[in-house]
This record gives sequence, structure tokens and C-alpha cells, in this order.
Amino acid sequence: MSLSALLKDCRKDPDFVFEELVYDIACELKRIMEERGITKKQLAQRLGVSPAYVSKVLGGSNITLKTLARILAALEADVSIVLKSRKSVFPSGVEDVAFKMD
Repeated sequence: MSLSALLKDCRKDPDFVFEELVYDIACELKRIMEERGITKKQLAQRLGVSPAYVSKVLGGSNITLKTLARILAALEADVSIVLKSRKSVFPSGVEDVAFKMD
């Protein structure tokens, strides 16, 4: 089975789609933090939580929409979500969900 076919099959699994989404969100949050020079400890202070909790969230645990909203507010960032039909499969591009957090 080719990598493209395997990825296409995986994308039929809601658990895989969920994990991919959580990973993408965590990466974007880390990018914003780095861009703004905000450490995990500083974000934890803004949220009123422990740095360990922030590490868990940025590691993909406990990400709910409410948690994401709290983090975005603490980072003074916005989110834009675009949902699209799948037109192609890796490696030519990921076209399922695009996130842009500013």
C-alpha cells in the first residue's frame, strides 16, 4: 500500500482526524508563543494554571474549544477556521482543514 493510500484510509478514521487536528493546533499555539516571546511559565501565569498543565495542553492533552479560547485570549490571538472538501491526498498538500492563528 502506498503512503498516499494509507493516509487516505487514515483520514476516514475520526480518531486520526482528531489527533491530526490537535497536533496542528498545538503547533500553531507554540508558534505564536515563540513569535511573541511567551514562555510556558508566562502563559500558565496568564491562565492561572500550572506550567505542567500548559505543557499537557501544548502536548495535545485536554484541548477543548473552551481551553483553546482561554489560551487565545491569554495570547491576545484570534483564530480563523476554514473547512474544505478533500481534493487531494498527501504529499501534494493538506486541504482538509486550514487554521490560521494570529
